[in-house]
Amino acid sequence: MHREAAASHDPFRVETPWGLYLVTGVVAGLLLADLWPWLAEQLAAWGISSYTWPRTVGGVRWAMLAALLGGGRILYLSLEALFRGRVGVDLALAVAVLAALALGEVLVAAEVTAIGLIGECLEAWVFGRTQRALGRLAELFPRRCWVLRDGQEVRAYVADVQVGDGVVVKPGGRVPVDGVVVAGRAAVDVSALTGESVPVEKQQGDKILAGSIVCDAPLTIEARQTGKDTVAGRLIELTVQALRDKAPLERQADRWARYFLPVVAALALLTFAANLFLQRWSAPSAPDLPPPSWRAAAISALYPALGVLVVACPCALVLATPAAVIAALGRLAGSGVLLKGGSALERLAAAQVWACDKTGTLTEGRLKVVRLEPLVPELDEDELLRLAALTEQGSEHPLAQAVLAAARQRGWSPDSSVTPVSTQPGGGVIATTAEGSRLAVGNLRFLTALGCIAEDQVRHALDQADARGQIALLVARNQTILGLIGLQDRLRSEAAPVLAELRELGFSPLALLTGDRQAVAAAIAAELPVTEVHADMLPADKAAWVAEHAARGVVFLGDGINDAPALARATVGIAVGSGTDLAAQAGDIVLMGEPLRPLPFLVRLSRQTVRIIRQNLYVFAFGVNLAGVLLTGWLWPWFAPHPEALLQAPLLGVIYHQLGSLLVLLNAMRLLAFERPATTAWGRWLQRLRAWERRWHNWSVEELLHAAAHHWRVLLLGAGLLGGGLWAGSTLTAIATDEVGIVLRWGRPVAELTPGLHLRWPWPVETVLRLPPDRTRTVTLGFRELGAASSRQPVADPAFTWSSAHGGPIVPRTDEALMITADGELIEVFATLRYRVAHPQRFLFEVASADHLLRGELEAQLRELFALRSFQEILTRRRGELEAEALQRLRRRLAQLDAASFGLAIEGLTLHDLHPPPEVVPAYHAVARAIQERDRLINEARTDALRLVRRAGEEAERLLRQAEAEAEARRQAAQADHDAFLAWVRARQALSPHQEEQLAQERRRRLQQGESPAEVEADLERRRQHLLAQRRFLIDTRLALWAAADALRQRDKILLDDGLPAGKRQLFLLDPELLPLPQQPPAADHPPSSR
Repeated sequence: MHREAAASHDPFRVETPWGLYLVTGVVAGLLLADLWPWLAEQLAAWGISSYTWPRTVGGVRWAMLAALLGGGRILYLSLEALFRGRVGVDLALAVAVLAALALGEVLVAAEVTAIGLIGECLEAWVFGRTQRALGRLAELFPRRCWVLRDGQEVRAYVADVQVGDGVVVKPGGRVPVDGVVVAGRAAVDVSALTGESVPVEKQQGDKILAGSIVCDAPLTIEARQTGKDTVAGRLIELTVQALRDKAPLERQADRWARYFLPVVAALALLTFAANLFLQRWSAPSAPDLPPPSWRAAAISALYPALGVLVVACPCALVLATPAAVIAALGRLAGSGVLLKGGSALERLAAAQVWACDKTGTLTEGRLKVVRLEPLVPELDEDELLRLAALTEQGSEHPLAQAVLAAARQRGWSPDSSVTPVSTQPGGGVIATTAEGSRLAVGNLRFLTALGCIAEDQVRHALDQADARGQIALLVARNQTILGLIGLQDRLRSEAAPVLAELRELGFSPLALLTGDRQAVAAAIAAELPVTEVHADMLPADKAAWVAEHAARGVVFLGDGINDAPALARATVGIAVGSGTDLAAQAGDIVLMGEPLRPLPFLVRLSRQTVRIIRQNLYVFAFGVNLAGVLLTGWLWPWFAPHPEALLQAPLLGVIYHQLGSLLVLLNAMRLLAFERPATTAWGRWLQRLRAWERRWHNWSVEELLHAAAHHWRVLLLGAGLLGGGLWAGSTLTAIATDEVGIVLRWGRPVAELTPGLHLRWPWPVETVLRLPPDRTRTVTLGFRELGAASSRQPVADPAFTWSSAHGGPIVPRTDEALMITADGELIEVFATLRYRVAHPQRFLFEVASADHLLRGELEAQLRELFALRSFQEILTRRRGELEAEALQRLRRRLAQLDAASFGLAIEGLTLHDLHPPPEVVPAYHAVARAIQERDRLINEARTDALRLVRRAGEEAERLLRQAEAEAEARRQAAQADHDAFLAWVRARQALSPHQEEQLAQERRRRLQQGESPAEVEADLERRRQHLLAQRRFLIDTRLALWAAADALRQRDKILLDDGLPAGKRQLFLLDPELLPLPQQPPAADHPPSSR
């Protein structure tokens, strides 16, 4: 045992528990083989028959073999631990096993051994998960990389890279060494090392760390540190050192076993001495009998002492913690929480301080557009985002992907008229439109290099974005900066309520530790109920903060490589499953799915688990066992009904000991229902059905094959276990109360089973045929009933239908039904014979077809009887006599053929129909056809009425839809007028882009000629206002003429020229006050055409 303590010596070593599982399985099998004969007797008392065998093999009991095999292992481990100065539950188990073997109680020894091994298997399963997880800690670095050898890129192992080598990292690749960039420029994702959510620009001369991911362009790096000398290597070493330094939670059972074993030994010795005194000096059962000898008294006193050892055997102590942990793991199944060790629950329950990382933990780790700020008046937010998306389309950079995602949410779609020109890694993107304009998106340095002017408004917007912790992207067209787009990592929706609930659970302080900038950390912390915020923290700083608060128990929640030291140093490290592998391996708990939502429930479950463990230890492992010691060692010798009953103290101890272990398991199982929503069985079934439906819709054949390829061992093991379970289940045969079973061994009948449960040899050695002997079977003559198994509906002539109750549709068999009477008339007979099985074996194996045999004999007997009677006599008074006589003749015939009547017992005969042939019954069908015609006319009338009602309803629905369509058309027309009016208003208030461009060109030309900027700006402003006035005049004039045309469209008009010239002219006389036309503005001093 002591698996948790042993794991701390080498965190990367994975111990296999299969040897332990094999020993436990063999011991359990031997114990079952010893108990089976007794169980077979008990089953026989309940009416369940089964095979049995001797309890010995070669003169040795099966239980002795189990005790020697399992007890030898326990004794070896206990002695090994004792030589190392450690006393645990193994030693107590070994003492109990040796004492039982010394007294010849081999069954008691085997039972104690099996219980101890099962408890050890539970521990091995729980703690083995931690070792398997830690074994993958060293998989951070890529195994191979591209190295420059004589100017050529060569694929090499990372372990072979030397300091000074040139390493080429392609986009999407992970940097294998610490070094300096010697060629290339790219954005590098360093969030795994520093926690920064934004990729950092790296160019020639910049330092770069191993473990970073190159995003968008290749880099050539000169190696400065390799392997364990890199920052990532030191992080791994720091994580391993923290895992080694973290004191493993010593099993409370082992701590108490140091004192428990001496106390139990003292109680056993005291019980032995007390019973020895009782046997030696108490009054004898008969006055004339002498007191027992010392040897006899000592032997009798050993049994109560052994009972004390068995009752006090620490099996309940062994099961107390692992049973509760297994139950807690079962409760967490499906909740997205993975525990690597049971001790994590105990440490979590005692922790008082909570700290968490920001990027990828409290935030989603994905950038999102949170701010759109146009910096020119003629541009709105949608247009700004559209221009940025057109420029960024086709880029794979994380910033570009965030902009494109925001544009798609607003209905943007790619446009091929914009052509990308170039991409500067770490700077921005340039594109050109079909009109020749240049679009650019990037940072301020990039746009300044392109000739854009950063005015005060632009710098003020950049300062605001930096203060809010946002990433700023500037959008420019030609040399004009049009606006700013702010991006930020999005906070998880459940972060604030989960942290608030953690504060209610008593965690203080609740700290945010991040390597990001102070502005970003403050912006995030403003939305969360945290009590402390620490920014610009390196991995060692996080680990130091955790170590500073370690005395109160620290829970650290993180996801990145930079969080691994803190996760390993914390009392409980909780890793987000979507983070890095190193963080997941360093943490004690891994959160899958929604990473924050289950945290409060996990804390409450851990505290409840600790309470359950303490109840198991205090109440059941000690309280119940102490009561058992008093019962078996002290009370039973006094109140035993006879002296021989004293020898049953060990057996009583075994029973009581099992009760204590069972109570521990039942108490631990309460965790399975902890905070589980109360649902009905139907609701749970529906939830499972919906889950399988979602899996069915989401999975494909390729995914299934891919999953099967990755888990073929598990699938093969599961198929083997399922097949083995089904094969083992074939040994159990249940015979219903109305059945008998015929056992076939290799195809030969060997036994007949009565109703009940039976254990037989598995398939294919034995098979069981079930037969209900008391069920009444029927054979029809002259017809066949159409059952559900019929594969076709026969088409019979209507004349073959005769009105009689046969239990369903029938098919006449004329060759059987037509018989000849004594007076030469034909008669049609429908009959049913009832029988049951009297001897199942003869029925199954001596008759090929009982139905064919009985039908043929019944037909022969009826033909003989009808040949002796007239037609009239058969149809009237002699019908009952015919049934009785035919039944009697059939029974005699079967007895003649076989003395046992082929295992058949004839019960009765019924003559359903005796009537003339079908040719004389057409009149019966005329009446039926008349009734059918009447029903048809009624149904047609009802159909016509229903059709009229439906047509009326359809007409009403059509009118309603037509009215709704007209209303929608009017609403849309009104909306169109509204949009047109707004468009005219905007046209009156702003110049066209072409006019603005002309003014800008003239401004640059005049400034280059040396004119005063103030005069140029004043002159251009006057001309802009003049142009705006001209635009308003033209727009107002057009609108006025349109209004006049609309006013005259439907009015009476007088034509003054009545001649017929080639072209007509109309004169409209209008009052000038009714239609005032706009006045043209005065001419500008410098019209646009003058320059």
